[in-house]
Amino acid sequence: MFFRSSLEKDPDAAELFCKDDPEKLFADLREIGHGSFGAVYFARDVRNNEVVAIKKMSYSGKQTNEKWQDIIKEVKFLQKLRHPNTIEYRGCYLKEHTAWVRPPPQGL
Repeated sequence: MFFRSSLEKDPDAAELFCKDDPEKLFADLREIGHGSFGAVYFARDVRNNEVVAIKKMSYSGKQTNEKWQDIIKEVKFLQKLRHPNTIEYRGCYLKEHTAWVRPPPQGL
């Protein structure tokens, strides 16, 4: 699998991702937006009933390595981002060649 070999080459990248299965953690996914890097979904965290936004970013198909590097960059950026007018990053999960990035939505 592509991402496993990438994580083996870059152990620091492995620490960026949560080990849980996102399909077991989030329910009631409804697409609320779509862009060039992926789709954003309204969802509910089944552990605490919190309303969250999930951004799904695929890294399969053409330009797999470039897509994977974009995901790594975005996750690292979101981890550092601290401002009252921006979202709070809560984690990233990997499932079937898709990264699930979880910030809580603002105003939902």
